Amino acid sequence: MRRWIARIIALLLLILVALTAASVSNQDIWWLRFLDFPRMQIAGALAVLVLFYMALTGWRGIVVTLLALTALGLQLYVLWPYQPLAGRMVAQTPRCADDGRLRILITNVQRGNQDAGQVIAMIRAHDPDIALVMETNERWDADLAPLANDFDAVMQSIPDANTFYGMHVYSRFALSDARFEFPHDTDTPLFVGDVAHPRGTVQFIGIHPRPPQQGQPSTARDATILTAAQIARDDEGPSVIAGDYNATPWNDTARRALRIGQLLDPRQGRGPFVSFDAESSWMKWPLDQILWKGGPGLLDFQVLPPVGSDHYPVMADLCMTTNAPGAPSPLREGDVDAMQATFDAVTRG
Repeated sequence: MRRWIARIIALLLLILVALTAASVSNQDIWWLRFLDFPRMQIAGALAVLVLFYMALTGWRGIVVTLLALTALGLQLYVLWPYQPLAGRMVAQTPRCADDGRLRILITNVQRGNQDAGQVIAMIRAHDPDIALVMETNERWDADLAPLANDFDAVMQSIPDANTFYGMHVYSRFALSDARFEFPHDTDTPLFVGDVAHPRGTVQFIGIHPRPPQQGQPSTARDATILTAAQIARDDEGPSVIAGDYNATPWNDTARRALRIGQLLDPRQGRGPFVSFDAESSWMKWPLDQILWKGGPGLLDFQVLPPVGSDHYPVMADLCMTTNAPGAPSPLREGDVDAMQATFDAVTRG
C-alpha cells in the first residue's frame, strides 16, 4: 500500500512539474496562458505533496523529488514579489491634505448578478472619487441609475453583442477628453479621460479585456493591457490604470506593462490581495488591478467584501499632494519590441 501511495503522489508531482514547465512557454495557446492563474495553488500542492513523497520514499525517490523542488522553486520565484517579505514597490504615505485624497473603487459586478442594491450601497458607503463598474449591460445601466445623483460625471459603454464587457465610469470631478476606445479592433472597451482633481489633473484609464479561454487566445488581452501602459507612458502627468485585467500581476505581459508605463503596483511587498473567485474557497487569484504612474502616494489599498459577484471590489486611496516614494521597474531591452509584436499579432488576427 505504501508503494502504491508513493506512486500516485509521484504521478501527481510529475503532472504539476509538467504544468509548471508549460507555464513558462511563450506560445499563445489559451490553456498555456491560463496556467498563470493558479500558480499559488500549484505551488501549495507541490509543497505538500513533495513532503509526503519524501517521507514515503526517502532517497529512493530523489529524481522525482528534485524535479518537484525545482518546479516549486520556479513557482515561488514568480510569486515572491507578491508576499509581505518582499520589498514594497511603493511605500505607504502616512497622511494627506483633506483635498488631496483620490479614492478609486473598481468592481466587476458579474452580469447575471441581480443584487444591484448591494452594489449601490457598497459604492455609497465607501464614497469613491472614481468608481469603475464592469460587466454591465442595459439592465445594470437602469439599476445603477440612482448613482448618477452622487457623481458629477457618468459615462458608459454597453456593447450590443458582447455584454459581458459593458463599463460604467463615475467621477466626482469633471472629466475632459473622455472617451471609450476599442484598440486594435478589439470588442472590449478601454476608457481614457482626464479627471479634474483639485490638486491637479490625473489621467484615468479603465480596462476589461477578454480572458484566455478555449477558442480565445490571449493576444487581444495582452494588447489591451500594453496599450493602456503606453497611453500612461505618453502622458506627462500622473495616470491611473484600473480594471479587471483578466491577468494576474505576475503574468509576463502585466509585468512588461508595469515597466513600459513606469507603473506602481501596491500588491508588491504586501500580498496577493486576491479579487477572484469570490464564489470559490480555494481557486482564487488577483485579477482586479489599480496601478498608477508619477506622483500620487499610497494611503491605503484593500479588497472589499463581496457584493454578489464572482469578483471582490478593490479600492485604493491615493494622495495627490505627495510624490510617491516608489520604485517602478526599469524598462528592459526588448520590452518595446515585444509590445509592438503583440500589437502586430492582434492586428493580423
